[in-house]
Amino acid sequence: MKKKLLSLILCSILGLTLLAGCGNGATDTPTTDVQDTENANETETGDTNDGSTFRVGITLQNLQNPFWGGLAAYMETLMTEKGWEYTILDCDDNSAVQISQVENFIASGKDLILAHPSDPQGIEEVFRQAQEAGIITMSWDDILENSNLNWILDNTELGYAIGSAAADFINEHYTADEPAQVIMINYPATPVLLERETGILDALEANAAGLYEVIASQPALDAATAMSHVETILQANPNASVVVSIGAGGDVGANEAFMVATGGDIPDDMGIFSADATLQQLEAIQAGQATRVSVGFEGSSRRTAIAVVDLFEQLLSGGDLPQNIVRILTPIDINNVDDFIADYRN
Repeated sequence: MKKKLLSLILCSILGLTLLAGCGNGATDTPTTDVQDTENANETETGDTNDGSTFRVGITLQNLQNPFWGGLAAYMETLMTEKGWEYTILDCDDNSAVQISQVENFIASGKDLILAHPSDPQGIEEVFRQAQEAGIITMSWDDILENSNLNWILDNTELGYAIGSAAADFINEHYTADEPAQVIMINYPATPVLLERETGILDALEANAAGLYEVIASQPALDAATAMSHVETILQANPNASVVVSIGAGGDVGANEAFMVATGGDIPDDMGIFSADATLQQLEAIQAGQATRVSVGFEGSSRRTAIAVVDLFEQLLSGGDLPQNIVRILTPIDINNVDDFIADYRN
């Protein structure tokens, strides 16, 4: 089995630079095949497995995000071990591209299609077409009518967990006379991430009112964009020291910006609070860098990959699952981070 693109993705995450584009189509091959066209990157792979091979098509919003890039690499490993054929695509958060990707999955006869919807309403019709073709459909994060399984988060609750952790930190280190200057890394163009941002702000106001001020809000999904935003904000606001982020990209980028600004000597009152619990985030927590808390879903992204591939297998084998499954939340900080880092490395 040759594995090119997603292995490179995982390595690039660790270096904070990962380049991924959009795939517009797919042609199944028995080995990994990276096809590069204008604005298109896609990975396809598969093995035969004595007639029991499943064919899975996956379209994600953005593989430049460290969480999704790392998760895709773990999923690739698990599906390869099972001898499945699979295609994993990045739509660059473009609904039209994602719809085209799903249409191509239907045409190529996938057994299961997973979408992390760029536009939930936009994907409904093409998911209906997939179901009419006898293909199992699964939605990640959004409740869709034409989906056999919606694997969802309560994003407001997730945001509230992030904001509550930040509020505890602010209460410990700041006062009304010297309030925390908070940077928000958000992505309001995506509805579920707007819900997450709302939860963060609600928790801050409920638990740290009068002890903080949000001095800037900037959208970012990838680490490089977030780092650039935070560096610019710090030039005008050198006392900004708390970041709340809707995901791993904002966390990783902000941590790099703070590490540069402090020469690696992170003060006790500087902290970043986010979601996703990638290995890079957990290593930063363990090392005493600015990242203080990351709320994971199943725990680590490795555990998330195991959980989602297990759901694939249950669906493909005719398992009786409810249409909506709500995922658990696991805050990870210095007190439990060692357990989850060990999980990545075992």
